Amino acid sequence: MDLSRRTFLKSGLGGAGGWLAAAGVPAQAAAPSDESRTGEAPVGPGPRERLAIVNADDLGMSDEIDRGIFEAHDRGIVTSASLMVTGAHAGEAVRLAKQRPDLSLGIHVAFDQHGRSFVNAQDPRAVHRELTRQLDAFVRLTGAPPTHIDSHHHVHRLFNVARQFLDAGARLGVPVRGFSDVYYVGRFWGQPEWGHTDVSKVSVEYLLTILKGLGPGVSEVSCHPGHLEHRPDASYNRERELELRSLTDAQVKAALATDRIRLISFRDYDHLAMRSGRNAVVGGCPPTASSR
Repeated sequence: MDLSRRTFLKSGLGGAGGWLAAAGVPAQAAAPSDESRTGEAPVGPGPRERLAIVNADDLGMSDEIDRGIFEAHDRGIVTSASLMVTGAHAGEAVRLAKQRPDLSLGIHVAFDQHGRSFVNAQDPRAVHRELTRQLDAFVRLTGAPPTHIDSHHHVHRLFNVARQFLDAGARLGVPVRGFSDVYYVGRFWGQPEWGHTDVSKVSVEYLLTILKGLGPGVSEVSCHPGHLEHRPDASYNRERELELRSLTDAQVKAALATDRIRLISFRDYDHLAMRSGRNAVVGGCPPTASSR
């Protein structure tokens, strides 16, 4: 039986429910909000309406990245973010995110840190153990379950790994990236070939093309904004600043209004899914043996 986010608070996932109880968090504090970014109850989409979630990955990885993500939310079109609980700045990122109630938080599960793997993705027990640990850590840090689940370098799409992420998403009643009614769009990325920058892929013009091409229903456009990091092993760095410029460009907001594309967050989507009686987690997107 699938568990909704509210049911999760009572039954828990692994030890996560215990963290909520231990923290003294009341159930209603972690329930999805009934309000959208505009402060009004989200209205279900019409049959041809286009809704866009703009989700920033890597929250908590570094102070520079976090500042860029919050700026892209405050001044731009980012509506959701995915928290990397293994990141050095995860705690501070959560503190700052709580000052932004319209920014919904999901989890960005990581099995590596700065390119060095610490989980054997071919070991189902190791995957389960680390996935559970990070979900527990998310609840401990935020006081609530995530509004969505995705992963660093798309590790959740790997064979023999995807099932465990889908199980977690089903228990929480939240979407897993690429495996739900939310159509995933990951083309806004400055290194189409790893290690080789193509600035045209994070330009304002390219972002406008992506947004204009969104189909009816709910789409997630992922992004990785940030400010320049000073660590020597930052492999995706200058591109983050270029993403930030595009995500906060006035032309982009104007185009959303002109094309009647409504911005929502994953929290809004979770609420709409429950209102319509549809589960947020559905099949239909096969896993892949490759990841970015």
